[in-house]
Amino acid sequence: MRNALFTDLARIGGDDRPGVGLNDQGLPDIDWVEIPAGPFLYGEDQEKIELDGFFISRYPITHAQFQAFIDQGGYDQNQLWWQGLQHEPPEKAAWPFANRPRECVSWYDATAFCRWLSVQTGQIITLPTEQQWEKAARGEKGREYPWGDKYQSGYANCNEKRGKKGPFYLSQTSAVGIYPPGRSPYGIEDMAGNVWEWTSSFYDADKDSYVFRGGAWSGNPDSLRASFRLRFLPDSRLSDFGFRVVCVPHR
Repeated sequence: MRNALFTDLARIGGDDRPGVGLNDQGLPDIDWVEIPAGPFLYGEDQEKIELDGFFISRYPITHAQFQAFIDQGGYDQNQLWWQGLQHEPPEKAAWPFANRPRECVSWYDATAFCRWLSVQTGQIITLPTEQQWEKAARGEKGREYPWGDKYQSGYANCNEKRGKKGPFYLSQTSAVGIYPPGRSPYGIEDMAGNVWEWTSSFYDADKDSYVFRGGAWSGNPDSLRASFRLRFLPDSRLSDFGFRVVCVPHR
C-alpha cells in the first residue's frame, strides 16, 4: 500500500521530501547525515576499528537524481569523470519512478556520477568504503541489522518468503524511505533491502571485483545483515544494483 501511494506521488511529481529529488540548481538534493568520528564494531567478528567522521546520503541515489546526471551530459565519455573508467551508454532503469532507487548501474556508472557531482558542488563525493557503509548501517555497537539484532518482518523491502521470515515480497524496488522502522541508528533509510549498494572497496586482494552491501528487494533476509558482503565485477548492471554516496569534509 505505501509503495503504491508513493509511486502515484512519483507519477504526478508530488514527492518533495528533502533528499529525494533535485535542488533549485537542478542538481541532486542530497540529504546528508553526519556520521561522527570514533570507534565501532566491524564485520562478522565485530573487530573494534576507528573511522574519521564523514557524511552519507540519507537515501540511495534516486532515479530523478541519476537522471539529472544523464540529462546534463554525464555520459559524454570525453568528460573528466570518465577518466580511467569503462564507458558504456546508460542502461534503462527497470522501474523508472523518480523516487525509487536508480538501479541497473555498474560500479563505473556510480563512480562517474560521484565525480560529476563533486565537480558540480565543489565537494569531495565518493562511494562509501565498506567500513563507512557498515558504520552508517549498524552504528557503533555492532547491530546485526540496522534496527537491531533480530530480523523483523516488514522492516525492509526484501524477499521474506525465500528465508521463511515473513509474508512480504514486492518483487520490485520501492520508493526510498518508506520503511521507517528499518532506519539505522543514525536515521539513515534503506540500508537493508531495496537495492544492493556499491562500495569503493575491493572484495579481496585480487582487486577484480567490488563489495556490495545491504541486500535488495530480490534477496533473502539473511543478506540484509549489516556485515554481509557480496562481490560483483565493476561492469555488472542488474535491476537490484544501486548505490548511495558519502562526502568527506574539507580539511
